[in-house]
Amino acid sequence: MKRLSEKPKARALAWVVCIVGLTLCLVCGQQAAWLAQRGGYQTTGYTTVVENEVNQVLQDYTQAIAQEYTLARENDGSVEAVRYLIDDDNFGFQIVRDRGAVLLSQNTIDEEAYALTCTVHTSFTPTETTTFQETYATESEREQALETLYRQYEDVDFNYGAVGTEEETGRYTLFATCFSRGDPVPITVTGYATTDLRSSPSELFCAFQFSSSMLTSRYDFLIAAVAGGVLGALALALLVYGAGRRRNQDGTLSLPWLDRKVSADLLGVGMAVVAILWLLLGGLDVSSEAEYSLSILPAGPLIGTGVAVALLTIGCVSLARRYRAGVLGENLSLRRLRGRIPRPRELWHRLLDFLLRFWAAGLCFLGLCLLEFLCAFDAVAYSGGGILIWFLLKVLQGALVVYVILAMKELRAGGDQLAAGNLDYKVPTDRLYGEFRRHGENLNNLRQGIQHAVEEQMKSERMKTELITNVSHDIKTPLTSIVSYVDLLKKEPMPTDQAKEYLDVLDRQAARLKKLIEDLVEASKASTGSLTVHFQPTDVNVLLSQSSGEYQERLAARDLSLVLTPAEEAPWISADGQLLWRVFENLLSNAQKYAMPGTRVYLSCQATEAEVAVTFRNISATPLNISAEELMDRFVRGDAARSTEGSGLGLSIARDLTQLQHGRFDLTIDGDLFKVVLTFPRCPQPPEDAGK
Repeated sequence: MKRLSEKPKARALAWVVCIVGLTLCLVCGQQAAWLAQRGGYQTTGYTTVVENEVNQVLQDYTQAIAQEYTLARENDGSVEAVRYLIDDDNFGFQIVRDRGAVLLSQNTIDEEAYALTCTVHTSFTPTETTTFQETYATESEREQALETLYRQYEDVDFNYGAVGTEEETGRYTLFATCFSRGDPVPITVTGYATTDLRSSPSELFCAFQFSSSMLTSRYDFLIAAVAGGVLGALALALLVYGAGRRRNQDGTLSLPWLDRKVSADLLGVGMAVVAILWLLLGGLDVSSEAEYSLSILPAGPLIGTGVAVALLTIGCVSLARRYRAGVLGENLSLRRLRGRIPRPRELWHRLLDFLLRFWAAGLCFLGLCLLEFLCAFDAVAYSGGGILIWFLLKVLQGALVVYVILAMKELRAGGDQLAAGNLDYKVPTDRLYGEFRRHGENLNNLRQGIQHAVEEQMKSERMKTELITNVSHDIKTPLTSIVSYVDLLKKEPMPTDQAKEYLDVLDRQAARLKKLIEDLVEASKASTGSLTVHFQPTDVNVLLSQSSGEYQERLAARDLSLVLTPAEEAPWISADGQLLWRVFENLLSNAQKYAMPGTRVYLSCQATEAEVAVTFRNISATPLNISAEELMDRFVRGDAARSTEGSGLGLSIARDLTQLQHGRFDLTIDGDLFKVVLTFPRCPQPPEDAGK
């Protein structure tokens, strides 16, 4: 069973069998219970169940006829509408008075044509009318007579004589119509159901057809309920047994989202809610419907029961999986909320702080609610000017909402400008009031603070650059002397070969230090933009050819092949030739130092109508386990071991020099592929003296 529960196909089949089996067990069991309550499994069960169901509908029909007829007679209305109350050809009725007189009937009454009858005994109280007319000598006598009529009869409809005439003649007339209830009249209402109920698809026919179909499938319900219950229970046992037994390779159990996010007690409450909703929606009474359906297994109860069974099964499997993983009691909601629910004193302080913060808005809201209530009360009770005041309040509220929206738009515009880096924008606060004005002033103060911080940072950067330049200049002066004296020593005879090697080391390290200081000074000047740029038209193809010729032999010495692909036509850009040559030199020198021997270095140029792009590509000798952004930082080298010569400033200098010439420097690393694209705006057309 353990191996079977761990197989995915077996578990999927178990889920299907569990849901289908338990659903059939519940639904078919309910149908079987419905039949058993009505004696469907007895010897005379067929006749008993059918007659009981048809009799129930017949009794409802007869009771409705009796009530409608009684109301019509008591209100002196027409009783002809009773004939059309029940639209069913299988039904007929007869209303008979206690003395045997037939008061009303529907359909031909033939005892042989009707199989079932239902009798309802009731009575109606007719209304008797009396007309009264009398003349009195005084008005007070007439009022006393009217009071006497009110005491004698249940209802009185009266009127007086012509106004003015009575005072002239001295005689006061009273005309009245008096109403009273007579003695109850007992009647008997008998309803009939025809023998052949198949002749019309009415409610009587549906009751007969439904009960007959249920009786025909009564044993099928028992078999389906028992078989579905057994198979569903076995499948559920397999799912519960296999829950949490399939572990990862390291022995840990990875719980799904439901087990990790939903606490065990909350899951139990959810399962109880599903079960209660299923019971309230007719889970145990599928077949007791007012209007019968011709289907003995309606789709609604089947789907509802299936969904409830699926949800409850998921909950049971989840609880079993948590129990086997040992985390059933770890993620309870009470434990989660234990440290989050504040104490009563802390809760009171929070409430008091909230009221103190928003007391003005709260008072305004309560005041508006009170005014609206008074306006509504005045409009309902007195029909006065409350509606007008309410309308004025709404106009005031609308104007306030419009002001709040406009103020928020002003503040949002200021925030967007600050987020975009526009520190010169100032939020206009002359049209803002209250908290909005204070917030606008805070945004303006924040702008000034950011601007001050930026200025301080720029000042600090300038000081750093000046420090680097000055220190480099101070170092460069004694270094020049060292280099000069090393050159002089190299012209003198050395006493030993070892001394000559020492002198070569001094010469090499002094040259390297000199190159580092020059790069440092150049990098600081390029980053601050203190270099003077002389823009002039430059042919990129020519400059690339000169660069490739300069480095052709150097690259070949390291077993590197240079592949140059110039643009089809001469692309011209506006740049400083010396600075652009410095950029090309840094990139080619970088390829000479770090490219893998035996590979190619690609140098290409592509031109469009608007831009000229120069691309450098090579394969790195060492893995480039670094991002392009980090490689562009100062003093960062692609050679992590730092076994080659270099300061780590070449790419930074090349980028800064490119940006000084209004270009764009894009570095891309794809595995071991090192790629740099320099993009410059193209000149509209070459000048006439460009080739001279």
